[in-house]
Parts: sequence; C-alpha cells; structure tokens
Amino acid sequence: MEKQLWEIISWMNKRNRRLIIGISGHGASGKTTFAQSLCKLLDPDNLNCLNTDTYIVESSLRRYTQIQYEYMGRQHQDKMTACHPAAHNVYTLERDIKMLKDGLDLYSIGTSYSKSTLLSSAKEINIIEGMSVAFTDPKLYDLLIYFYTDGATEFARRSIRDVSERGMDLEYLKKSHDQRRIQYEVFMHPYHKNFDIVIRNSDEGYSVEKKLI
Repeated sequence: MEKQLWEIISWMNKRNRRLIIGISGHGASGKTTFAQSLCKLLDPDNLNCLNTDTYIVESSLRRYTQIQYEYMGRQHQDKMTACHPAAHNVYTLERDIKMLKDGLDLYSIGTSYSKSTLLSSAKEINIIEGMSVAFTDPKLYDLLIYFYTDGATEFARRSIRDVSERGMDLEYLKKSHDQRRIQYEVFMHPYHKNFDIVIRNSDEGYSVEKKLI
C-alpha cells in the first residue's frame, strides 16, 4: 500500500491547483484505511477529508424497499442494500463537490455518529471517500481510486468487525453478506470502469489492476 500512497502523492505534487480526489469501493474493501493513510501523509492545513457515509440513505428506510434483479440466470428479490445507486443521495453529494471545486466553504452533514465539520475553501486538497463516490459523475474528480476484494475476504473481514467487535449473529451476517455481495456484483462493481486506479485488495496483498496516472 505504501508504494501506491507515494505514487499518488507524487502525482499530486506535480499539480499546483485545487484537487478533488475520490476514493471508493464496497464495504471491507480497504478504501477507508487507504484514505486515512493518505490523509495522514498530507498537510492538514491544506486538506479537506469528506467521508460520504452520511450521504447513504439510512438502513431503517432502505429495509422497506424491495428490488428485483437477475444474477447468474436467477431472479432475486431482496431489500435494497447500500450497493444500489438509489441508496445514495447522489445529487446532494455532487452539489457539495461542485461547491468545493468552485472554492466555496460548506459544512459536512452532521449525524448521531459523525460531527459536522467545516470544509474550507482555503484548502486545495479534497479527499472524498466512501461508497457514494462510485455513483457520482466521474468528471467532478481529478483522480478516482477504486478498491474491491473477493467475497470470501470480504466476509472474513466483516466477521471480525461485525461479530467479534459488534456482537452480530454469524448466521445473520452470512445471509446479509450473500445478499449484499450479489447486489454489489450487479449494481456497483460495473462502476469501477470509471476509475483511474483500480486496486484489488485481498489478504494476499494489493494488486493494481488499472493505473492511468
């Protein structure tokens, strides 16, 4: 990961202007860890970091939305997961990114788990991270980075986080993971084609599958 981080910083240092960098991928893909590592290497006085989880429609509402789709020749009907574009307030996020591009101040969305913070127009580097990035207009960004992993690795990581740390039932996690993974393959993964850098992040390490910088 360190090699990729320094390559991106080198790319950034060659551009003396305001930059919008988007980092996305599914849950447990490693996108947040990468984004946080990148932010730690940058000057905080010239950096805005925006996590887009607050632009996702809450699960308490999504649970009432059933969607139909086909996967590997079989018809499915399940509740909408965050892997579906309609589960995101895309237009709101696009508006906020345009404000940053135009040099305008704005406050991030405050929630019970995330405090609202000022995103300052005086800062030229803007890191936008989260699933929602994948569904926004790619033309809004100067650089787009996408992370994904295989289903088995994703489940193993979720098991550690959600079962060991959050006390979730393993059987429920397995069922919800299968549902989420299928919706990821159908609705979200195709968007990786819009990204400049695509990284497959498994337990075996990082594999850069696409790099246009």
